[in-house]
Amino acid sequence: MTEKAFKGDLKRLRLKRYDVCEMLHCTMPTLKSRINKPETFTVNEIVMLKDNGFSLLYNNLLNIIR
Repeated sequence: MTEKAFKGDLKRLRLKRYDVCEMLHCTMPTLKSRINKPETFTVNEIVMLKDNGFSLLYNNLLNIIR
């Protein structure tokens, strides 16, 4: 579910995974593991994603945290 939301946001925002890696200051393997295990996202990363328009992923992550 998280990966589907992530891909949807990427497509809507016309970004690549590498753009998100730069945004979060992480490597591609780290981003991939975060998407596979969304509970590993930090609060700062979630806020940064929200601030950059990742609304589908943000809502999905909030549902997981609750």
